[in-house]
Amino acid sequence: MMKMKLLIPLFLITGLCLVGCGTDDAADDTSPQLDPNRNQTEPAETNNKLGFVRYTKDEFANDESHEHRAITIDRREMADMISRILLQNNQYEEVATLVTDEEVLIAFEHSENIAIDEAMINARKTAESVLPRYYDIYTSGDKSLIQDIQTLHYSLANDPNFDYDQTVQTIIEEMKQDGTPDDE
Repeated sequence: MMKMKLLIPLFLITGLCLVGCGTDDAADDTSPQLDPNRNQTEPAETNNKLGFVRYTKDEFANDESHEHRAITIDRREMADMISRILLQNNQYEEVATLVTDEEVLIAFEHSENIAIDEAMINARKTAESVLPRYYDIYTSGDKSLIQDIQTLHYSLANDPNFDYDQTVQTIIEEMKQDGTPDDE
């Protein structure tokens, strides 16, 4: 009987230790999503200068948010960036840029101080510097295509079910007539 009285506290202590250890493991399984700024001590403005994240394999494996996360490109932001970069140059008067899932269409009005071939090459190189490599890039100095691109955008904005593929292909065929020159 004496041995039994000594074993009961031993079992209780062992049980509490196991429960305590189990609680720590459970907390790791329900850890919050990966937070790249969790250890950040720099001011928030630093993120405007540098983009940095660091994860361990274990952190990534325990994070369930990555399983349903699709890698996307903000097409509007990319179109805006390309147009703004080109307009910073005095060689462009007006620029319309359309970014789809596979193509980039850039129509522009250029100034008289640049040849059309050079303006088309610069427009294509600008898009290449901003977007992933798999995009097909079409450029044109035909001012009427600026309106065509804008009309296409508004058609899709007004009717989300609008089948724009044929219109995009028609604009591309018109742009091909300009024949974007090869790099030099």
